[in-house]
Amino acid sequence: MQRLFPRHIIRASLPRAYRSYSFATGPSPPKLPADQQAEFERLQRNASLSPAFQPTPPSSDSSKEATATKAASAQSEETALPTGVRRGAPPEFTGDTNPRTGEVGGPKNEPLRWGGEADWSYNGRVTDF
Repeated sequence: MQRLFPRHIIRASLPRAYRSYSFATGPSPPKLPADQQAEFERLQRNASLSPAFQPTPPSSDSSKEATATKAASAQSEETALPTGVRRGAPPEFTGDTNPRTGEVGGPKNEPLRWGGEADWSYNGRVTDF
């Protein structure tokens, strides 16, 4: 049979269901009982309708003030974190423009602090790839 049909022709003619996949095929999980399925669907529907998942359009200055208040409370919470929590290195400059390189919107810490031959790391996490 090998001589009559080259291997690539046989493989191409097989239906997709018979081809091997990297994922093991197995039985699906058992279906939920009807009452549990109804409860699951009800919870999904309620969660999708909740205001937490609704996009909010940008509004006037009142939302900016609320955001500023939230940011201030978040900063006070950051300082109240336990000492075992790692927050990362503090930013080296304030504002959006790096005063040393002139880069706008870039990282707040210099990744090449240790020279051009060093890796691009922030708090030990390498970003060079």
